[in-house]
Amino acid sequence: MKFIRAALIPAIWLIPLLCGCTAKPLSLGDGGMLVVIADELDRPILKQTIEGKFGMPVATPHDEPLFDIIWTDGESMSGRTRDPLLILAAPLNGQGPTAALLKRMLTPEVEEGITNGRFSVFTRRNPWAVHQLLLVIVGRNRRELAERAGEWIDSLFNWAVDFEYNRLKRELIRRHRNKKYIRKSDGGTAWQLNLESDYIVAQENDSLGFIRFIRQHPTRWIMVSWGECEKPLTPEFIYRQRKSLGEGFLDPVMTYDDRWSWRRSELNGHSAILIRGIWAAKEKTGGGPFFTYGYKVPGENLYYLVDGAAFAPGQAKMPFLWQLDIMAQTFEHRSGSMEER
Repeated sequence: MKFIRAALIPAIWLIPLLCGCTAKPLSLGDGGMLVVIADELDRPILKQTIEGKFGMPVATPHDEPLFDIIWTDGESMSGRTRDPLLILAAPLNGQGPTAALLKRMLTPEVEEGITNGRFSVFTRRNPWAVHQLLLVIVGRNRRELAERAGEWIDSLFNWAVDFEYNRLKRELIRRHRNKKYIRKSDGGTAWQLNLESDYIVAQENDSLGFIRFIRQHPTRWIMVSWGECEKPLTPEFIYRQRKSLGEGFLDPVMTYDDRWSWRRSELNGHSAILIRGIWAAKEKTGGGPFFTYGYKVPGENLYYLVDGAAFAPGQAKMPFLWQLDIMAQTFEHRSGSMEER
């Protein structure tokens, strides 16, 4: 099956249909929001695939999905045209409003390609709003639609995550983030982290090797730690270090040994290990989710941990974790000095 990026009729055709206007507004939405446009009869064959991937649980006091998923159809989506991330899924022979919308979007050549089984997945940038991504899954019939969703779900997920990171990073820049360079005092190395302007240095501990930035209302923090390790980093080592560092905070925190997980990931393009878990205050009530990236500098014994955590009672935690993750992904290590700005 082939993937085609821009074989849809120009999105301007759809704007009068859905929102009665021709000027594209800016997309709006918190981090990790996904709108799925699918007809009612097609949802049972799509839900397990889409929600199983995009809705994977993330450890919070009450586990939350990585993406908050909203289901709608082609008839009811007029109020969702400014959402940043959307998936449209329909069979070509479908009779519902989403299938009808799909057919209005396709050029005759692309529709022929779908009929011949050559095309099945499409993307469209900025169809109804600026900084928006539409992903389209199509099959000749409902059975083939389910098959194509299963085949492409990993790619759809990766494209969506990449888009969401770039969108939120753009928002960070738009809100006038400060660029902060922090130097290590020994070894001739330096590292950099880009933060929103209202994060302040809450604690700097050279003996334990960490610096912690905090923002209030609600409370969020991001921490960078460094140390030396001759062997490759392991998830267990990263978790133990993170746990030990939390005990060294001015407001000490613990972590739950039975509530953490890990996976291989990247930190600003470098191979890393990502840990997620739950923290809790030791001396007063409170707790929430945290993540920690472990990154070892290639060819050196030097390693870094980049950690983010949130305390937001009564609020969804994932939007804050997305924001923290965006800042964590700006981490950069360099050997030698780095100009401070």
